[in-house]
Amino acid sequence: MRQLFMLKDDYTNENKKEIITRNGDKIYTIECFEDDGLTCYKVYDDRREEFVRVERHIGSTLPCLDVVVGERIIFTVAQSDSISKMSFQITSDGLEVHDDWWSMDFDVMSGYRKVSKVRNRWTALGDAYEITVFEKSNEAETIGLMLALDSVKKVEAKVKTLK
Repeated sequence: MRQLFMLKDDYTNENKKEIITRNGDKIYTIECFEDDGLTCYKVYDDRREEFVRVERHIGSTLPCLDVVVGERIIFTVAQSDSISKMSFQITSDGLEVHDDWWSMDFDVMSGYRKVSKVRNRWTALGDAYEITVFEKSNEAETIGLMLALDSVKKVEAKVKTLK
């Protein structure tokens, strides 16, 4: 098991974030960029190799993000076609998301096995997302999903401020 943390608001550099251990050791660097109103991400390990990326889904007119590990799309987070309210769906071939992902309090499951979980946590460093990974092979997918969900929450916040 491994616990990682990402500060929600890192004001030192808006285009870069870090994922750290409980001791404050940097594990991953996250680069943020905008693509047609969506916040997208590239996550790099300490050797500067791409670990996971969150990119805009090609061909969708609604907000839609893909979580890509290697060259494989693991999750797609897409806005549903509902006119009455903004809602998003998460699709994946082999993994499922359980609990309240909108509040960033969810588990990632592979069948009946919990492979990871994400929680909101207040840490000594500030307000953060806590990522607990039970199966290391699903670490990239969980981090990517957390970032994609963070991005769609920003989209919804922008829509609410416009109303």
